[in-house]
Amino acid sequence: MKSIPCLLVIVLISTLLTGCWGAKEIEHMIYVNTLGIDYVDDQFVVYVQMVNFSGIGKKESGGATQEQKTFVGQARGDSFDTAIFNLYASSPQRIVWSNIKTLVFSDKALKHGIIDQVLEVWDRYYEFRYTVWAMATKEPMEEVLNTPSISDLSVLYSQLNSPMRTYEQSSIIAPIYLYKFIWKWKEKGQVVLLPYLDIVHGWTDNNKPSPNLSMAGVCLLDDQQFKGCLKSSDALGLRWLEKKTIRTPLVIKDKKSVKALMVMNKIKSSIKLKIKRGKPVFDINVSMQATLPQLNISLQKTLLEKEAVKEVKKQIMDTYLNGLKHKADVYSLSGILYRQMPRLWHELYTKEKFPLTPDSIENIHVKVNLVSGGISKMR
Repeated sequence: MKSIPCLLVIVLISTLLTGCWGAKEIEHMIYVNTLGIDYVDDQFVVYVQMVNFSGIGKKESGGATQEQKTFVGQARGDSFDTAIFNLYASSPQRIVWSNIKTLVFSDKALKHGIIDQVLEVWDRYYEFRYTVWAMATKEPMEEVLNTPSISDLSVLYSQLNSPMRTYEQSSIIAPIYLYKFIWKWKEKGQVVLLPYLDIVHGWTDNNKPSPNLSMAGVCLLDDQQFKGCLKSSDALGLRWLEKKTIRTPLVIKDKKSVKALMVMNKIKSSIKLKIKRGKPVFDINVSMQATLPQLNISLQKTLLEKEAVKEVKKQIMDTYLNGLKHKADVYSLSGILYRQMPRLWHELYTKEKFPLTPDSIENIHVKVNLVSGGISKMR
């Protein structure tokens, strides 16, 4: 007789337990992989790139190769949020934003100054994360998101979604996470060096054109304003002061011919602030190790090191001057002044909008230690 009340209690408690009947099947949701933001005819245009994950699963488990499919959707609106809600109207299933890997701005969007509005929405919606890559492009956004990856690789492993693999092998333009973008965007004296993507057409697939994405330079966002973009060849000095630089090539040229190619690693840099006649000036110190995979003429080790020092100094200064042409402080020198002497920083930036000049960098000290390679040709 005692078992009947116990049974009734169990039945009553079980009715209070939650179940999984409200859960959504993952195949019934749309996972956004890349979010692109453009600005056309005074309207926000959002692009979403979705990836079919079934092909990836089969390949990684050793199954049959299946063509990776990507889908791109777009919608317009008077604001960033309105454009997203207009996108929902044409979506066949619920859109999930928590899997975004990359946020891409068009140059037109950057020029229009829409970043604050995007970050405002990003801060408020719980599905958006800050550990996504931030990039820019001058190319048509739809073409960028539809550019396939070669050799049946998933777009998840392209420079759009996985830029570090290429950067580790050749560190020219450093990728940037959104959280670091936000810090530099809001911090006084910091410049955002936003990598921009180009579509390159040098690849083929069975003799058919197979375009790829490539980091072609950086867009400069200084004092919360878009200042312009520099091509990689005009921004080579950035890598010598970038802490993420792992391995980067340095070409030693004569007027036309290549004398040697050195690969630099273990790069360390520092910037020292001095005040002269009430103005800030800076000394830049850089040291690195080098190896020598290519040497076209016979040169002494010390001479090669001197040539490398000269070239690195030139690249650092040229990049700084290229930034000044856009009124941008590419090495965030004013940020050093702001942290060490905030009162002087406010005085200078109250009198002058942009007090840095070509003379603001007083000295560049570079030390190159050639450690290996081509020993038979060096003395």
